[in-house]
Amino acid sequence: METGSQNRTERTLSFVIPLKDEAPTLEELFNKIAEHASAQTALWEVIFVDDGSTDNSWDVIRGLAAENPDRIKAIRFRRNMGKADALAAGWQECSGDFVFTMDADLQDDPAEIPNFLQKMEEGWDIVSGWKRRRHDPWHKVLPSRVFNLMLSRVNKVKLHDHNCGFKCYRREVVNAIPMYGEMHRMVPSLAAIHGYRTTEIPVKHHPRVHGRSKYDFRRYLRGFLDMWTVNFLQNFRRRPLHFLGSVALAMCAAGVLLAILLLALPLPLKLAEQLNAAPPVLVVGGLVTVLLGLTSEWSLHENTEQSKHRPIVSSIGLRAEPVLRLPSSEHPRNGNSHHGPLAVLIERDSMSRDVHSSHLRKAGWSVIAASSCHEAQSLMSGPVEVLLLDSSSGTGTEMTELVRVARRTSPNPRVIVLFSDTDANPSDMTQVGAFAALLKPVEPTIVVGLARNALSTGRRRSLVPTA
Repeated sequence: METGSQNRTERTLSFVIPLKDEAPTLEELFNKIAEHASAQTALWEVIFVDDGSTDNSWDVIRGLAAENPDRIKAIRFRRNMGKADALAAGWQECSGDFVFTMDADLQDDPAEIPNFLQKMEEGWDIVSGWKRRRHDPWHKVLPSRVFNLMLSRVNKVKLHDHNCGFKCYRREVVNAIPMYGEMHRMVPSLAAIHGYRTTEIPVKHHPRVHGRSKYDFRRYLRGFLDMWTVNFLQNFRRRPLHFLGSVALAMCAAGVLLAILLLALPLPLKLAEQLNAAPPVLVVGGLVTVLLGLTSEWSLHENTEQSKHRPIVSSIGLRAEPVLRLPSSEHPRNGNSHHGPLAVLIERDSMSRDVHSSHLRKAGWSVIAASSCHEAQSLMSGPVEVLLLDSSSGTGTEMTELVRVARRTSPNPRVIVLFSDTDANPSDMTQVGAFAALLKPVEPTIVVGLARNALSTGRRRSLVPTA
């Protein structure tokens, strides 16, 4: 029982909900997610992405966010950008270990959340929903089944329902997959390129009660073209000249054979005149295709030299990645090796605060976590080495006062400011004497690494003799 409780507190969930004109369903959807997510973990968040709604969806989201400020994040596009862009924006802001995507029309049932998580515990990277019994008209169901069958055959990822929007991902998957155009239908196929494994579970599918479907027949044509795009990426993205070179050789061979036929066979004069231009056009086209392939290879080589990431899931006998953990020699607080240097973390976003403080503690820090400058000031009771300060957690005066209080007990606390585009104020950063500033959202490993750099810099300065 104790182990289960520990696992439960460590699991964090993010729900990314792209939507357009779904105002009547949003409150009910959030309440259902809250009910079932809270049964799994205390750390969860919902990220609504309003993709250019023309109804009052944004007003509903604002109301929900005001009532649940620690649970809801929201993004609003100026115009309709498409589901792929909405997912990409939501993925960029999520901070959960597991990331769910759901449609906002209440056809996906949040009661399935435990089933997804149970399947993820088997080691899968993506769990996709399978709407085995669909409550859609036949003219949507039949083309969808044909498309799913083709996609499974062509891209070698066998699923019954590639296009189901109800999916669960490990966070590393959404960080690795580029999302653009209309590639949201191809996520399992794109993930397979990076070696991620996908499975599916049957899910309940409810009839649409509010609004109308955003899909039409044109999506199948676009999906058909995207299917071949992903097939090309799966097979030739690391060797484009193999594909383009084959096309070029076929063109040149056809041009040469046609020239031989024109010379060897007595064709009618009119037909021969019409075909005379074909051989040089085919040969020149082949040479141009080869040059295009060589250019693609050069571009690939340059990008590979700059970024040599590989889909390595584990290793044996290799040099390990540097771990951002403080050695015992850097734990200065009263010589007690059980307590690391003290970092004060002030962030309004409770989920982000919990994730960052957890990583700092694992790296050997003692952490005081607070949601505001006033709360942090009441909790501080000792020398502070590093202040991690969210610029939205207080006014410039409150932040300056917090730093002043910290300097009463600490000779040289280092201040790291976490800011966003909307709340950045250079004058505030100057007043608090910021050591560094990070644009949110920030990866936990970056926070830990910069905190350690700040600690090391402060130590070196403190060793300089003073007059």
